[in-house]
Amino acid sequence: MLMNIYNKVFAALMKKPLKLWGISLLCALLITVAGWLFGVIPGVSLAIGLLLSTAMTLIFLRGYRGQEIRTLNLFDCFRDWKTIKRVLCGMGWMILWIFLWGLIPFAGPVFAIIRTYEYRLTPYILMQEPDVAPTDAIKVSRERTNGWKGKMFAADILVVVAIYVTLLVLFALSRIPYIGILFALVLFVFLICVIALIGLVMGLIQAAFYEEIENARNGAPVEPLAPVQPIIPVEPVEPAAEEPVEPAHDESVEPDEEN
Repeated sequence: MLMNIYNKVFAALMKKPLKLWGISLLCALLITVAGWLFGVIPGVSLAIGLLLSTAMTLIFLRGYRGQEIRTLNLFDCFRDWKTIKRVLCGMGWMILWIFLWGLIPFAGPVFAIIRTYEYRLTPYILMQEPDVAPTDAIKVSRERTNGWKGKMFAADILVVVAIYVTLLVLFALSRIPYIGILFALVLFVFLICVIALIGLVMGLIQAAFYEEIENARNGAPVEPLAPVQPIIPVEPVEPAAEEPVEPAHDESVEPDEEN
């Protein structure tokens, strides 16, 4: 299942890598600038961040599906007041409940992580299902992610572990005398690539799981990896020996023995 997700994400990434990467970087830049400009008014910077990140979630989904994406899609959540209010209410309600679950003594962080994965479909529901009330989006998301949370967590944690292990190995190799400087350079380049691409990869993984969940919910095939069929050796069949065929006698030309 996870390898199937990773393969689909890689295939989607190869379709429009530069465009998706550029829009994701622009989104991060706009959120950072909004934080600087409205740092004294936390509510405004948070609202802009929620609207931009929700729109970016839908851009990742379009990119995963191979649909056309434009930079202007980054501002889809700003198109009218109704959309702004719906997204802010729904996403704000989600963040509030994750924060409250995180306040539980000792086990709070664990519950917060679980709720984060349960509410992961909230931005898709808010933008694509107008019949669902904003405060009900987290309930709908919780129902649909039932049975998928462990898979989503495993897909995310494997990426994080792979990055962490690679960083540790490169750091250890960079401590080797003389040739360590070469590995230090590789470590620096790898770290820059991780910072630049981690948001893009994780966004596509989230979109891939949304697509898989929707396909399963609608009864469409999830396109699992094809099972490997056992190879059964087939013994060659020798052709049967042909029996000699006697030439046919034409009685019309044979001499009459009685004469």
